[in-house]
Amino acid sequence: MPADEALTASEMHQDDSDLIALFESRNERAIAETQARYGGFCQHFVSRILENAQDTEECMSDTMLHLWNAIPPAKPKCFRAFLVTIAKRLALNRLEQRQAVKRGGTGTDVSLEAMPDVFLSEDDTALAAEQRIMQEALRRFLSSLPKQARLIMIDRYWLMYSVSEIAEAHQISKSAVKMTLLRTRKKLETFLRKEGLL
Repeated sequence: MPADEALTASEMHQDDSDLIALFESRNERAIAETQARYGGFCQHFVSRILENAQDTEECMSDTMLHLWNAIPPAKPKCFRAFLVTIAKRLALNRLEQRQAVKRGGTGTDVSLEAMPDVFLSEDDTALAAEQRIMQEALRRFLSSLPKQARLIMIDRYWLMYSVSEIAEAHQISKSAVKMTLLRTRKKLETFLRKEGLL
């Protein structure tokens, strides 16, 4: 169930410098500490995407490996957000491959959109720059929203909670959640057009 404090400023800026230091020193304790601190949180929404225990377990293992390979050189400002981004994109990539196999494909096609920015090649620097610009614009947009609208957007589109779960967590009606999402999406579209990103 999404908590009202799912991604508050204090949570997003929690000091995870100790974890980052473990990765930078190539200390294998980094993985165990990450799993202890954030494993349950990550596994929860990865399982919501994949809806398969084996796929979820494999995706979590892949997430830790990718994290180990990414830090260094990466030094994320927000470790939790960095970890969640990797886990979510790997889960979406795995889901895409699974669906490709069902459609008769090989399941080996990988979309760039589903891969973390840290794995882009030098040839993809323009795409990475565009993604960073979009991410920064989205951060600014979210920070401009009232707290409840911001948390509802994060719960729905980042943590992938259902409308019913969000309504229960925020103690509002499902129609109020739907209306908030609709209005906020329209605001986002207007904002992105003004920024020249649509």
